[in-house]
Amino acid sequence: MVTRSLAVGVATSALAAACNVAPPPTSTGGASFDVPDGAGGTPEAGDGAETSAPVACDRGVVTVESDYLSTNIVVSDRDGTTLSPSFVSSGATKPGLALALSGDVDVPFVRPRSGQLVILDRYGTNVVTWMDVESGAVVAQLPVGQGFESNPHDYIEIDATHAWVSRFRSNVSPGRQPFDEGGDLLVLDKTTPSIAGRIAMPEENAGLFPCPGELNWLGGDVVVTLGRWSRKNFTTAGDGRFVGVSPHTGSVLWSVDLPGLVACGRLMISPDGRRAAIACSGVYDFDHKRFDATQSDVVLFDATTRPPTELKRFGVSAALAAAIQPMLAFATNAMLLGVALDNATGQDRAFLLDVDSGVATPLLSRAESFVLGGVRCSPGCGDICLLCDAETRTLHRWKFTGDRAFDALDDAPLESIIGLPPRTMGGL
Repeated sequence: MVTRSLAVGVATSALAAACNVAPPPTSTGGASFDVPDGAGGTPEAGDGAETSAPVACDRGVVTVESDYLSTNIVVSDRDGTTLSPSFVSSGATKPGLALALSGDVDVPFVRPRSGQLVILDRYGTNVVTWMDVESGAVVAQLPVGQGFESNPHDYIEIDATHAWVSRFRSNVSPGRQPFDEGGDLLVLDKTTPSIAGRIAMPEENAGLFPCPGELNWLGGDVVVTLGRWSRKNFTTAGDGRFVGVSPHTGSVLWSVDLPGLVACGRLMISPDGRRAAIACSGVYDFDHKRFDATQSDVVLFDATTRPPTELKRFGVSAALAAAIQPMLAFATNAMLLGVALDNATGQDRAFLLDVDSGVATPLLSRAESFVLGGVRCSPGCGDICLLCDAETRTLHRWKFTGDRAFDALDDAPLESIIGLPPRTMGGL
């Protein structure tokens, strides 16, 4: 992998010199924030123990821009104002980045408590990269494939020493290298860094892989969403499921199934911690280019119980005649921001869902599909919601002034150096 990256870099440099083409732009470097790390945050349940959830407030936001061939990372203030338009990219020269970024990259949803910017290079690379935010320097890189395509999906720091990485893919022929099973949470020792262990995810159906993906804190437990896709392809999947894992013992404590719903996203927690919600898109039919909307909805839970208790399904997919995409965020205790794909027109739509009345209010639409991406809200920490738009290459912004009152702000441009479309966001 290193040899291939170096070979590509040498060939590109030679071609640029021969054709008198300008070299790739250099990184715009690190970023500093007006808000100190953790300032303004309220400790989550369990905070203060050796292992606990992080404080609530982000200092900033990291946005992944990608055309799925190359990647650019933008660092912004938490209101969407760009601070470093090309913190690092797959085209720029970056000292210390021995394993170059691919076009399939994501960042953790939960802000790393270490304050570092963490990059997950997924299918084909299988590498975790840690970077210092202020200097822009590479701190370390660690391969997590162990001889197979592990497809790391999310990352969460458990304490000052350890982090977990969800490995979406399972190895059909394990036993050739240590920790090469996949379908698990890989335990990392950040001080080395090195692989310190694994936590297998449950799956009782022999025809399915667990496919652990999105991570979040729910009180003192880590919630893992399981995709439960077929061992053969991505045309069939089991009912949606998420599990709670103890950061103290590394064991699965509880499990919640979502009968009839498939392909679910991250369990999102309301600002007051009393309710949780999840969005499921249904299986995508690649031949007819549409989702099975009967498998799609948004579900509300009582987050004060363990496991969380399902309260209601909103029927949003039927109401909007669209498949609800897995990205979701609580803007306030009463409102959820989500994205839907209209199966009839192929258009993306953003909407607000009132969790008390169940009414879904359209916010905006796009003429294309799969252009509205990551959503991120900061209730109690500036009260701004951000939404990635790959069509306009901006962040849409709304300022919430009450449980249901909000103002649309000007869109925030990300950068004009690389020019890639924004796809997902994480916390810093």
